[in-house]
Formats: sequence, structure tokens, C-alpha cells
Amino acid sequence: MKIGIFGAGRVGKTIGEGLIRAGHEVRIGSRDPEHAKHREWKREAGGKGDVVSLNEAARFGDPVFAALPWDGLKEALERLEPGVLKNKTVVDVTNAVRFEDGPRLMYGDTSAGELVQRWLPDSSVVKTLNTVSDRRMVHPSFRDGMPAMFVSGNDARAKNQVKSLLEDLGWRDMIDLGDIRQSRLQEALMLACVISEIRLGSPGMAFALLRG
Repeated sequence: MKIGIFGAGRVGKTIGEGLIRAGHEVRIGSRDPEHAKHREWKREAGGKGDVVSLNEAARFGDPVFAALPWDGLKEALERLEPGVLKNKTVVDVTNAVRFEDGPRLMYGDTSAGELVQRWLPDSSVVKTLNTVSDRRMVHPSFRDGMPAMFVSGNDARAKNQVKSLLEDLGWRDMIDLGDIRQSRLQEALMLACVISEIRLGSPGMAFALLRG
């Protein structure tokens, strides 16, 4: 599968590396694709991966992962060629959080996932992977067992496509929460993880569901 990723930071490169290992072709979109900091990743990716412009990543991939920092995502989407993401799956892994006076969600009546879907009305946005750190996104391993990964979105086909990619990344317990409005729950879970990590002094936490 040909996959695009917006964001050449740790999150984007981690997801890209995991998908390449699973046999996919990946193009990571960056505002500065020729920067020297990308050379090692390009070398390790071989012919299966490259760092390119955001527009080229958008043209190349379906799905396309949105892994840019939240404060720059809207501007990046607005600068894309018109219609380049039309009828494509967009996987939103972002979180809209502010850290003044302790971590807080930025929005009380919406979520990052809902906003991305609003900005891309002709795309199928699927929210996932936002509840764990980049260190746990690929083949998550925990002493206490396997965590759950949550998915939400309006289009069943797009969600099934994303679940298949999650399996390729090593996830086994995937929970479909419903439509994109449920990304509010996912972003709240992310915040609960962050605060728990701070209070317990234990980074890299995740949630699991226990079945009776």
C-alpha cells in the first residue's frame, strides 16, 4: 500500500518505519524535505521510503496520516493543492492540548478529530494512535499485557482500512468507538494517560480493556 504521512518528526518517522517494515511504501511530507536531519531515515528506509513535500506525500498516499503538531496542522492543510485529499482516508493522530497550569484539552465542545474532518469534508477522517507516545505506537510491549487502541470515524470502509494498518503495526486489541465525535473520548483518554504518567513518574502508559 502507498501511504503518505504529514510530519517528519518522531511520530511521523516512527509510524513510517513501522509501515515500511510491514511491506508498505511510505512518503513522509515535510516543509523542508532536503534537510540533513532526514538523511539517516531515508537511508534506513531504502527504496521503500522517502521524505518529500507535503503535497507530494498527499498525492502519493491513500491513506495519509496527519502527524504534524496541532498548532501547525490547519495551516499545512490549507496550503495543500485543492482536492489532493479528496475521497482519501486521513488518519488523525494529533492531540489539541495546552500545558499552561497543567495539561488541559484545548476544546470543551469539539475535538481535534472533529475539526480535521470539518476542514477536510471530502475526506474520511479516522482518529487513532493518539492515546500513546511515539515509543509505543509500533509493536507495543507492556509488562502487564497488550493495550487497546481506539478508532473512530464516520466511514466504515476507512476504519477497516486503518484497522488493517494497525494490525501491521502490531496492535491486536482494537476498539471501534463509533463516529468521529467519539474522538473526544480518545483525546480525553490521552490526557488521562499523560496526567497519570506525571503523577506516577512512569512514562509510556496506555489503556487496556479487561473483559469479564
